[in-house]
Amino acid sequence: MRVALDSRFLRPPLEGFGRFTREIGQRLVRQHPDAAWDFLFDRPPIAEYTFGQNQRNFVLFPPTRHWLLYELWWRWAVPAYLARHQPDVLLATYGQASVQAAHRVRLIAFIHDVAFARYPDHLPKGWQRYYLRTTQTVVRHAATLLANSQSVAYDLVELFNAPKERIRVVYNGCDTSFFRPISEAEQQATRQRYTQGLPYLLYVGSFHPRKNLLHLFQAYDILRNWYKEPLRLLVVGRTLFGAKAFKRAYQRMRYRAEVIFHPPLGDEELRKVYGAAEVLVYPSWYEGFGYPVVEAMACGTLVVTSNTSSLPEVGGAAAFYADPASPEAIAAQLYQALTLAPAEREKRRLQGRAHAQNFSWEACVSRIWQALIEA
Repeated sequence: MRVALDSRFLRPPLEGFGRFTREIGQRLVRQHPDAAWDFLFDRPPIAEYTFGQNQRNFVLFPPTRHWLLYELWWRWAVPAYLARHQPDVLLATYGQASVQAAHRVRLIAFIHDVAFARYPDHLPKGWQRYYLRTTQTVVRHAATLLANSQSVAYDLVELFNAPKERIRVVYNGCDTSFFRPISEAEQQATRQRYTQGLPYLLYVGSFHPRKNLLHLFQAYDILRNWYKEPLRLLVVGRTLFGAKAFKRAYQRMRYRAEVIFHPPLGDEELRKVYGAAEVLVYPSWYEGFGYPVVEAMACGTLVVTSNTSSLPEVGGAAAFYADPASPEAIAAQLYQALTLAPAEREKRRLQGRAHAQNFSWEACVSRIWQALIEA
């Protein structure tokens, strides 16, 4: 069997899509050496992302930095590759495809979220319409739709009229052998490196309207009126959309001097900042899965997140939940997490670590492989 998979986000620094591609790609290639794997890139890949001799890398132009280029890539470059190399099945790793591609090969689509349909104002119109079109295409043409949470599966049925019998829930994974608690000495060293030794709240993710940083900043100001111990807010990520609104919200903060911004981190440093944080705060309006929630819990860190979309699935009983529309509610949950009695704090930490074990890359890859075999 020859499988082609969209691997355009497999480039450093790895964020959500890229890390997903690395985790499933390396396991599929190594666990199934009798299959041939064609990784489709839009720019030259780096050597560490070739996982075995049964993997071939194809660079299909143009580089997709804009939705119009995404359209060209899927309508022209991918169908040309399919006509020439004729794989048995195409894994649309990021839930995107084109009619031209779907007419040439059996299609499996992994749907990470449909935030563009739930919150269309969070994206520029061109991007929102592109994601809407391409999701309609994969719902219509894919042999199987793999939804990374029950929440996304419901959304596909409700918003796109997807047939329930073609949807399977395949949770993303968490490498709990890597994301694990760090020692007290490592915690102190990490706090010294990032916050001058002070305790901190942590946010990890893009600076995007959907991530709700505007209400996070307001919640932090409210929290600091109640919580008088030394504290910082460490924000790790990069700006995608909505930069002006993000900057205005930051400039209006009373305690903005306590906010520390840092670009995306590699996995090793990310594990450390998770493990040294007092609380991970993730007040997103919508998530298909929400890696930071489960990764922080695996590291033994308390989590405050939203009571919407997939986040209660991922956080389970261990997380604290707030209405993302209410900065006061977010602040109240942060205050509760910060002021837990030591015994209750330890109970929550252990509960979170146990819950994180439910999400494994091995289970995720096994279900993807089964869908490929059936296709």
